[in-house]
Amino acid sequence: MKIEDILKDKQNRVTPERIAIFNFVKTKHIFTYNDIIENFKNIARASVFRTLNLFLELWVIRKIDVWDKALTYEINDETHHHEHMKCFICNSIISFESDNICKKIFEEAKNMWFKIKSHNIWIVGTCKNCL
Repeated sequence: MKIEDILKDKQNRVTPERIAIFNFVKTKHIFTYNDIIENFKNIARASVFRTLNLFLELWVIRKIDVWDKALTYEINDETHHHEHMKCFICNSIISFESDNICKKIFEEAKNMWFKIKSHNIWIVGTCKNCL
């Protein structure tokens, strides 16, 4: 995924800040606005906020709900889809592949004449370290 191509394709400016933010977040499993602010002290907070919103509009990233106060995001990579489990004791997040689950979801959607753009599954419980 080249952010420059995605931005140009949708008639958005390619800026050094947008490229830097994208290159940073693509190395993360999940990230927050604060993760970016802490890493890029030279980029204005408003620019980070606008960049995240632009990336959301372009489907470059997606919001994920981890039941925290901070909004959490991940790269929207259709070639490597995965789901998440969160331990409610230690707050660790575990990713897992879900081919069978995804197939069932898409079958059900098709049966209901519903076209899925994106989906997100979160399972909350206790991890093996906290059991």
